[in-house]
Amino acid sequence: MIFEILPPAVLWGATVLRLPTLLRDRRQRAMWACLCAGSVAETFTFPAVARATGRPILIHLLVVVSAFLLLRFLAVLTGRGVPRGQWALTGTVLAALVALDAVAGGIGPSPDRPDDAAAATVAFWVVREGYLVAVLTGGIVLFWSVARTAPAGLPRLGLRTIAAGWALIALSAAAALPLLLGAGGLTAPARHLAGAGTLLAVGGALVPAGRRARVVLAEYRSLLALRPLWTAVRDAFPEVVLFSPRRAVVELAGVDDVRLRLYRRVIEIRDGMLALRPYVHGVLPETPEAEAAAIAEALRRRAEGAPPSGSSPGFAMVGPEMADEVAWLSRVSRAYRRIEVTPAAAAPTPRSSGSAR
Repeated sequence: MIFEILPPAVLWGATVLRLPTLLRDRRQRAMWACLCAGSVAETFTFPAVARATGRPILIHLLVVVSAFLLLRFLAVLTGRGVPRGQWALTGTVLAALVALDAVAGGIGPSPDRPDDAAAATVAFWVVREGYLVAVLTGGIVLFWSVARTAPAGLPRLGLRTIAAGWALIALSAAAALPLLLGAGGLTAPARHLAGAGTLLAVGGALVPAGRRARVVLAEYRSLLALRPLWTAVRDAFPEVVLFSPRRAVVELAGVDDVRLRLYRRVIEIRDGMLALRPYVHGVLPETPEAEAAAIAEALRRRAEGAPPSGSSPGFAMVGPEMADEVAWLSRVSRAYRRIEVTPAAAAPTPRSSGSAR
């Protein structure tokens, strides 16, 4: 039971995690479509769902569509288009499966009784499994050849793991042929083989992302650390916000996206502090705690309507690297969060509706 639930659960998890990448580029959309189609197909093969729908033909059509989307993803990944002949072949296979299903009076979810199978049923399974084996074999060859030129380490391991997973899925599809010839008893092992191949393929796709995931998590921690200070600056000076809520939602995944969002947050904070500088009194702050206190006091003076000062000590100089800015402002933000802000300092300037959250 666990082995039947695990493949669709893993696929749906990967599909949901990749949702933010839909608006990024064509390659990411092709990958998401591939994952989503595989998730739906795996879900429909789950016995409880198959019994609830009562239409096994849907499972088979979804499997063919998933295989085609795999082929399309490979074409996008390698910079090639899907050949017109492949579009025609896929359409022909779908039409043939629907016609053979009608002739046979309905095809089951798996070839359980080959000895009693009619010619239409045998033809149905030969077309279905033959198409899968052809598509998957082409994908295996491509992934294995690309792996030879990929950088050593995780990228190469990930590509070869994907190829191994696809090989298991292709083997499970090919196992239907001796079953149709009367060998019998291969349905359950073949399904387990396909499940293991699915897990391997998804795991292989995630292997190269392991190192990137650690970087993304570190960037997210910095974003969260900066949020109290950024929120205070944004509320006081909404014009410093550089991107809309919709763009903020898109930039949720990938190292480049999260890093760009972090850099923008630092720039927005610095722009707000520059606008707040005329309200800073006292001496130049030398510690994060002193700078947080100076910011809170300047926000309070501005909220009370105090006139800007003719001279201001400004804020501590940090740099020269962006990492230095992130580290310093994160400490200032944590110190600011601990400050008991007075109601006057907390009073926000009206914020534009397009500011990011």
